[in-house]
Amino acid sequence: MVTFNDSKQINHSKKSPLVLVNFNEVRPNNATLKLLFERKIRFKIENDLQFKQIFEQTDLDIEADEFILKLKSDLIPNPSFSFVNLTRIWNIPKKWVRAREITPSNAPELGTILNSLQSTRIVKSDVSRKGTQLKLLLTLQGGQYALFKPMRYDRQYVPDGIYAGADRHNGEIVAFHLSRILNMRKVPIVASRNLNVLTEIKQVASESLSATFINQTNQNGSFISNCFYGECYYCNEYDSVCPDAAGHIEGAMILMLPLHYKLQRIRNPWQRTYRDNMKPRWENDSHYCLYVRKSIGTNNQERLLDMVETSIFDFIIQNADRHHYEVFKDVSNSALLLIDNGKSFGNASHDEITILFPLLQCCVIRNSTYQHLKKLSLIKISRIINELLVNDPLWPLLTDDHIVAMDRRLVMILAAIEICLETFNKNNVLKA
Repeated sequence: MVTFNDSKQINHSKKSPLVLVNFNEVRPNNATLKLLFERKIRFKIENDLQFKQIFEQTDLDIEADEFILKLKSDLIPNPSFSFVNLTRIWNIPKKWVRAREITPSNAPELGTILNSLQSTRIVKSDVSRKGTQLKLLLTLQGGQYALFKPMRYDRQYVPDGIYAGADRHNGEIVAFHLSRILNMRKVPIVASRNLNVLTEIKQVASESLSATFINQTNQNGSFISNCFYGECYYCNEYDSVCPDAAGHIEGAMILMLPLHYKLQRIRNPWQRTYRDNMKPRWENDSHYCLYVRKSIGTNNQERLLDMVETSIFDFIIQNADRHHYEVFKDVSNSALLLIDNGKSFGNASHDEITILFPLLQCCVIRNSTYQHLKKLSLIKISRIINELLVNDPLWPLLTDDHIVAMDRRLVMILAAIEICLETFNKNNVLKA
């Protein structure tokens, strides 16, 4: 809800010129929007007693237990399914896909799908040339395709910047489960898997993938066989992936969407320049949301609300690399899909507030999303993640610091929404 002029000076003093910005405030010319938003949110959290009390309530234990139990029950594999029913199993998630969701709220067969991704025999491995990051295209028994993102870093690794480094496979896995927790079920199904590189990848590899297998020596001079680097924009033999001492490599198995659903890419209006010396317009322009509204059409409220929800999702996982959105092509009212979440969970101690600019600059959100986020703040995302994924084959998927950081970021999101509600009419902020 941007009704302020970032370029209009309201104080002509040379010493301290001020400009009008969001949240009905004034700021010095040298104070960035990022800094202003950070200070406003921090002040709200630390000084608003009523706001603090909201998050100190502990009277939702029964409701929390029911919510977690439902999520956990969906992860239990159905014993009536077997590998002779693979075609039937792979058809289940194909029927789930809709314009506004990839998985339904009630998905009792989800555990069977995840179990199948974790254990079904791989009949062919191939390169996946699409994108900048190393991933494999796997064909599973029963004809199902899946992408495999291998482990590149250990859990303690911290990248140099907010979008630096290779994809984090564990981020992809947690992002899928978080999408269910947030009721933003627009992430493709992802499962953990530990593969034997020789028997499950190399022996069934295509000619293209086989050509990228090399032998290496580690820092201690020990010989490592069955390393590979695949084909992608950044793939090369100097940045290959190698198995562990037992010959295995862990990674994320991402279920491919049904082939009849074609994807269309849409540029994110809040896309970064990826240049330190060049800031995008949205980082400085308080009127930027008006520009976005005009570009997507004033009647296309659903698309703007999707952008805001995506920013909330990305802020919690700290994915600062959402340069494009994907939607279902030729599908009416397609949601913005949350595809490619590998640049997440980089630095647990840093909260990159610019990821949240769609919410901060537009001050609109679905009321149902707002109410659900308030409930989650009482239950705690950290508690849900710990109880939900404790039996995952690759547990722990995140460090404790990363898990706790999600609670902290959710409080920051709610503080931002409360500021919007105080600044603007409730009906202008909360949408159906």
